[in-house]
Amino acid sequence: MITVSGRGDITVEVVERVSWGRERVRLAPRALDVVERAHGEVARALAGGRRTYGLNTGMGYLAGKDLHPREQRAHQRNLLIGRAVGGPPYLPPAEAKAVLLIRLAEFLSGHAGVSAALCRFLVARLNDDFVPAIPRAGIGCAGEVIPLAHAFQTFVGVGRVLVDDHATAAADGALCDRGVPPYEPAVKEGIALLAGAPGAVAVAVARRREAHVLSRQLLVSAAAAIDALRAPLDAYRPVVAELAADPLMAEVLTTLAGLLAGSVGPRQESQAPVSFRVVPQVHTHLCRTLARFDEDIRRGLAAVGDSPALVEGAFVTNGGFHALGPAAGMDSVAIALVHAAELAGQRLHRLLDRRFTGLSDQLTPAPGPRCGLVVVQKRAVGALSELRRLAAPATVGLADTSLGQEDAMTFAFEASEKLRRVSALVRDVVACELLAARQAWALRDGGVAAGLDPVADRLCALIPPVVEDRPLGEDIERLVELLARNEV
Repeated sequence: MITVSGRGDITVEVVERVSWGRERVRLAPRALDVVERAHGEVARALAGGRRTYGLNTGMGYLAGKDLHPREQRAHQRNLLIGRAVGGPPYLPPAEAKAVLLIRLAEFLSGHAGVSAALCRFLVARLNDDFVPAIPRAGIGCAGEVIPLAHAFQTFVGVGRVLVDDHATAAADGALCDRGVPPYEPAVKEGIALLAGAPGAVAVAVARRREAHVLSRQLLVSAAAAIDALRAPLDAYRPVVAELAADPLMAEVLTTLAGLLAGSVGPRQESQAPVSFRVVPQVHTHLCRTLARFDEDIRRGLAAVGDSPALVEGAFVTNGGFHALGPAAGMDSVAIALVHAAELAGQRLHRLLDRRFTGLSDQLTPAPGPRCGLVVVQKRAVGALSELRRLAAPATVGLADTSLGQEDAMTFAFEASEKLRRVSALVRDVVACELLAARQAWALRDGGVAAGLDPVADRLCALIPPVVEDRPLGEDIERLVELLARNEV
């Protein structure tokens, strides 16, 4: 059970523990005191009939239309329903839960002006695994009104919830099963549930988890290829970081040195191909890109995205819902991963060439009668072709919506889906490179770097050496699954 006393308690680590680790949440009374005081200010801020966007006016192009008091009463609920135009595929359950928790974090700041009752309802739904079906593609809106409408219309008993990774059920039935009546949004609560960019931050947290694992696996795979090729080790000496004036590269080289510790056997006398020598430079760039991405996510989690936001008793309109940092960060991570995967693809091809390895061509004991691993490289080429197309940024290219009133969007969900696919393809390329390294070690009859022993042991236990040609697709899939489980 995680006790939350204020929005600062909901960190990236807490989001992971609740959404992926399925820990429960408890709100401390003082957290709700802040919320309730702010909610009381909403009525005072609206006193005198002051026009306030989304509270007593229409939305988007219709912001200039005043709402009759009778219309205002139903307006907050209606906001959640008419904008739910998405459909499957939906976010996985953990990512959908992260959306709810990050929305709660901003509510606890008081700037959204919602009630303590809504916060309690939200926490109860997190704790009883009420997971809305939130579309993960086709999000062409300023802010996140489409996915958030799907997320929070479920609170009023409309829409669908997930019952496992794929199936859905009606939200009203899911509430009934829990003995919970549909929530009735108070003033400001409908627009507050649609405001901000909790979705961008939530999917960025998910992609961050995957990218950090892949970053480490890419370095392990590179080390395996370096060792299998018997590449000269000068390019990985600590002095290389000094020459680059780069402390982060020094950390990368330290990790690489640990993996290559005890590398044995005669080394090549000439330089290894560039794809081997620039491993420290490319991996340092990937690590630095991930560090910037981490900063973007933490800023996004701390930011106020409500518009209008309640500040010192008055409403302030702003563009805080335009979470370009996490969105563009996903594009940057995708490009850095693609660059690292391209190097892996090049190294894989070099491992098939006796001119570089001193081993038999195509890593088969009998070149000619047998093809060995040559077609494994062709599978990697196919993945890399798609990766190059996916390197184009998703966050570039604006459009007009709401008759020109809403004319800028981040496309964060599109950037997330692109990065999700990039991660899967990079994993495929890494699996192919590891398979080649494993076969090269077998042909050398041992002599693996001591630092790579745990990796080599796992690979050798999973994949027998390729003596006779056999279908290698299943071997690659086993390696992909191993990587996906973070067991390399």
